[in-house]
Amino acid sequence: MKPLPSYYRTITVPERPARLFLAMLGAFLILALLVAIVGSGLSSAGLINLADIAGQTATGTGRQWLRFYLLLSNLLPFAGTAVLALIFVYRKQWWPAAGLATSPPKTSVAVTTFFFVCALPFVGWLAYLNLQVPLPEWMQRNEDNTDLLLKGILDMPAVPEFILTFITVAVTPAVGEELLLRGVVQRRILQPWFGSPHAAIWLAAILFSAMHLEFAGFAPRLLLGVLLGYAYYWSRSLWVPVGLHLLFNGIQVVVAYVSGDFNPDAALSETPPWWLGVGSLIVVSYIGWWANSRYGHQEVLAGTNHQ
Repeated sequence: MKPLPSYYRTITVPERPARLFLAMLGAFLILALLVAIVGSGLSSAGLINLADIAGQTATGTGRQWLRFYLLLSNLLPFAGTAVLALIFVYRKQWWPAAGLATSPPKTSVAVTTFFFVCALPFVGWLAYLNLQVPLPEWMQRNEDNTDLLLKGILDMPAVPEFILTFITVAVTPAVGEELLLRGVVQRRILQPWFGSPHAAIWLAAILFSAMHLEFAGFAPRLLLGVLLGYAYYWSRSLWVPVGLHLLFNGIQVVVAYVSGDFNPDAALSETPPWWLGVGSLIVVSYIGWWANSRYGHQEVLAGTNHQ
């Protein structure tokens, strides 16, 4: 097998975060408009009916069309935007610029995975606390509609529905969101701008949580974004947060398929043990401190031109 060309393995193009940001913004607007046009066409043709999905009266074909549209919604504005913006700035070197050419040390993969798993009880505790915050009526109504829509999407009585749901809910968000938010925004825009990987990680995580437009899940999703950001920073490979993101979403899809039912608030209907959340926070804080001292050296940025 021939080795990859050097431009797939190294970066010689100077960092240009401002140019990358503008390219990202332009690509996102164009692709989001394209997705909106497709969605309008599918709705006009009667292939997508959100009321039927939310009301649990949609046919299998109707659910599949919605999943296909959501797949495009994740793939084009996120993965598509990231790839186009990276190619615009880095040309043939977009692959390593996205963090896709790096082979992470096996120890860093094990540590970041353990770090992520140990944090899940605290994430669950945060999710419960977040749900206790009273919301305005219009915001609560939006949350309820989102839950109904998600429940409809995760209604998978047939194997083909499970397969497309897994791709739509687990695979494409893991690839698209990590490529855009971690590969581009965190590493190639915010980190050069602020000169701090930690500031970049937290700001990208805030954006990651805010873009889902679900206040009831803002805090736990923010923490998940931070965990994924540090997984990328410590491993230097985007494949690590992609894998963790896929694992997190994929398990929920599999559980919904096997159980035949999905209730987004069922696991949070009772107060989780406080000691589990506190214990998780203590363990994760220690692992994070150790991992940052071991893997947290800031890599040398390609070039010095931060235009």
